[in-house]
Amino acid sequence: MSITETTIHHAEAFNMPSEEFERIVEILGRNPNLLELEVFSILWSEHASYKHSLKWLKLLPRTSPDVVVEAGKEIAGAIDIGDGDVCVFKVESHNHPCAVQPRLGASTGLRVVTRDVFAMGAKPLAFLDSLRFGNGARDTARWLFDEVIKGLSDFEKGFSVPIVGGETFFCDGFNSSPIVNNMVIGVGKKENLISGLAKGEGNLIAVIGVATGSEGIDGDAFTADAITENGTKQLSIDFLRNVDVEKALFVAIQQFIDKKLVLGIQPVGAQGIVGAASEMAARGNSGLTISTKEVPLRDMKLSPRDILVSESWGRMLLCFSPDKSKEIEAIAKEQNLEFGILGKVNDSGMLSVVEDGVQLAYLPVHYMGLGGKSPVYDEPYSLHEEGASANIDVDQLPEPDHYPAALKKMMTSLNLVSKKYLSKRFSKSLKPDDTSVKYPSDAAIIEVDDKGKALVATMDCNPGYMTADPFVGSQIAVAEAARNIVCAGGTALAVSDCLNFGNPKDPKSYGAFVASVKGIAAACEFFKLPVISGNVSFYNQRSVEGMIVPVTPSPIIGMVGLLKDSSKHTTLAFKHKGDMIFLIGRSRNDVKGSEYIRKVHGINYSLPPFYDAREERELHQVISGLIDKRLVRSVHDVSNGGLFFTLLESAVPLEFGFDITTDAEIRKDAFLFGESQSRVVVSVSSENQDLFVDYMVEQEFPFSILGHVTRGEVRIDDESFGFIEDLKKDFEGYLKEWIKGEM
Repeated sequence: MSITETTIHHAEAFNMPSEEFERIVEILGRNPNLLELEVFSILWSEHASYKHSLKWLKLLPRTSPDVVVEAGKEIAGAIDIGDGDVCVFKVESHNHPCAVQPRLGASTGLRVVTRDVFAMGAKPLAFLDSLRFGNGARDTARWLFDEVIKGLSDFEKGFSVPIVGGETFFCDGFNSSPIVNNMVIGVGKKENLISGLAKGEGNLIAVIGVATGSEGIDGDAFTADAITENGTKQLSIDFLRNVDVEKALFVAIQQFIDKKLVLGIQPVGAQGIVGAASEMAARGNSGLTISTKEVPLRDMKLSPRDILVSESWGRMLLCFSPDKSKEIEAIAKEQNLEFGILGKVNDSGMLSVVEDGVQLAYLPVHYMGLGGKSPVYDEPYSLHEEGASANIDVDQLPEPDHYPAALKKMMTSLNLVSKKYLSKRFSKSLKPDDTSVKYPSDAAIIEVDDKGKALVATMDCNPGYMTADPFVGSQIAVAEAARNIVCAGGTALAVSDCLNFGNPKDPKSYGAFVASVKGIAAACEFFKLPVISGNVSFYNQRSVEGMIVPVTPSPIIGMVGLLKDSSKHTTLAFKHKGDMIFLIGRSRNDVKGSEYIRKVHGINYSLPPFYDAREERELHQVISGLIDKRLVRSVHDVSNGGLFFTLLESAVPLEFGFDITTDAEIRKDAFLFGESQSRVVVSVSSENQDLFVDYMVEQEFPFSILGHVTRGEVRIDDESFGFIEDLKKDFEGYLKEWIKGEM
């Protein structure tokens, strides 16, 4: 390995801009050697340093009285949930690998974020996912979807933690470029939270987990393993999908924490050992002297450089006092984990790599990685100008001649039909009587203890709302997530986001990113929700007629709330024939952004539907009051598909029907299928109807009676739309038939 000084020509080989090379020379006071230059190129990459997003991410609110670990401080965020407990959660993406090897890519993405959560001392309790695929008519979309689901199921079953919720959308904007975002939610004791830092002069740093191999030493680890097999052809796909090492690491870490053996824990990610070590030192305001001599290897031919940059999965770095070394190593061996000393902590603020008495690299840790003094760019951007074509006026659209026929067409939308079929492939580790299985609601319920405390969680962002105005579309994503948590009986606590966009050097693509971050910031400020963790994924692009264009902007919102009393968990299902059905909120002549205009009218570009933040907040207060007073039997928000699909989703679980009358002042298609925000459907028992009406009148919030729950027939304005038994077969069976290629 050369330690010769480099020039700008060497920087070009790492795709490093000349100004970054010049900045490195200024920082070091000399030209870097080849290893130092490569380390800078890795730690100043987009994935590690967030150099094109950090300026705008600072707009997001990060604090609240309940925040225990803020965004950017650790590998995940943490929020106080009472009784000495904290919830640690994070959303991450694994988009690009899933485009080429979807099963392995999906499994790996879930593996990585799970590791981040348990490395902080939390026990993972639940997974959620937000998925985007191309047009469902394409075989590529079917293959990608089926393989991604297999990959997620592989890890879920292997790690014995259930996938309890999420969302899936299909549209042209993701053709051949899927979005695969995973949220992992864990719970631990506040006193047991551990940081990913290195501190205390003379303390040791060790690597634990799998033996280091050659994954990623010549580029991206995933590509090396699964696609070209460069340098790693000895690894089988079964080996790469094996999650036993994650389970062993989780058990070992729990023992380290219980016995107070370690001071810091840091997962080794895409930046390799050198990135993890730098991050630990920067977080601990310390320095490190490291050597690769004792790092366990799977390939003895690896050079020190290879060992430092390898992206082998299933490894972590530990910081601990020398007197704990033997006990830590013994626990590692009990779990069949490799263990090797990497180096020592000092107070120099420098990362020094020394092999056989020769210093191979000497780098200041605070200039590398996220949140330090790495480059931050402010690229030019252009915000989309609203055109007349984006403002869809329902009165300019032809009204359906026969509404049952229009409904039949909408029931072939993969974005509207039930995803229940996935539950047969997911949630294998859930008990049949678990709350999330037995009693579906607008947000997933995650039981924390046997005293009634539970978490509620959701992931939201409708692509149809992002095409023409990502600023408002992003606000709606936050509002809908909060609404889902409220409708389940909970109180929203915090957000983790995953921002999936195109090339940041494309002004329009970057403008969509900037607008989305501003929208999330505005909504989170308004609803007093801190963003405690997240991820940015750029360069999500696809080819259209030979041109490279970005995917539809996808700022995914993961949100967690608290349900202090699980007896007040509210479900979405109608439960009794004769119960009255009410709509809370105001209907509007609005079909913008709806699945209706996409499926029935072929309009894919539109402004988002009506949204008013104050109206939304008032709705949350009203719904929370109704649930607290136990005045409603079911609660379900109006979202994708509009009012009809909200009613259908409430009717299907227990096979009740509904008989409603539309609003004469609203065009029928807008009333049934429009997606204007801030509306919720509730069912009310006969004995509570008067109390319900009195409460609503006191609130001075708009509401109207829709109709009543029937034994099984679905009727609208005295016209039969069929029986729920038949509608349920179509609604729940379409996805399975599509996956099998029968549609």
